[in-house]
Amino acid sequence: MAGSKNATKDPDPLYQKAKNAALRLLTYRSRSEKEVERRLKGKYTEDVIDRTLSDLRRQGLLNDSEFAREWREQREKFRPRGPAIIRQELQKLGVDREVIREALSDFDSSANAYKAGSKYAAKLPVQDAALFRRRLGAFLHRRGFQGDVLGHTVERILRELLDSLHGGVDRDEQYDQAEEPHRWDRRQGNDECAYHRSGSDVS
Repeated sequence: MAGSKNATKDPDPLYQKAKNAALRLLTYRSRSEKEVERRLKGKYTEDVIDRTLSDLRRQGLLNDSEFAREWREQREKFRPRGPAIIRQELQKLGVDREVIREALSDFDSSANAYKAGSKYAAKLPVQDAALFRRRLGAFLHRRGFQGDVLGHTVERILRELLDSLHGGVDRDEQYDQAEEPHRWDRRQGNDECAYHRSGSDVS
């Protein structure tokens, strides 16, 4: 009987310690494979780490494709960010570029920009359209939204807020200006961003 019990027990106690450490990490949140490897490195041998990672992959506890998709979904649900920032975050966590590309393949930048901007926009004064554009635009830019997505989102939110403010009736001059085409640029050396219309600064 004693011999039978010893036969099922892993002969390498370091492997069991490494695996237990990895499992503890995974109880807090999902992790990329590289994250787990980094936490184990320096404490265990490469052979032990490789074996631990291999076992966790086989058990479905480590899967970078699922991890990247989950990371994106959590961002979309709780803290919307642009694809560039999500890409950078996943790269820092050691996820392969191709895996990241697949996870972001159907990412809706417009929907995420709108979700990110709507709550912040409620704090801004809409009476000053130029100030509203600068502040909301800078906010969205810091969160990784760029180009047409950023510009169209700012204009959409501004129109909706002004419609609500004026009850959907006659629009004032600021609202008329909001409908004209704009180009979004980032000023060098300045955290503020500004719109340009017909080649001139409206701020």
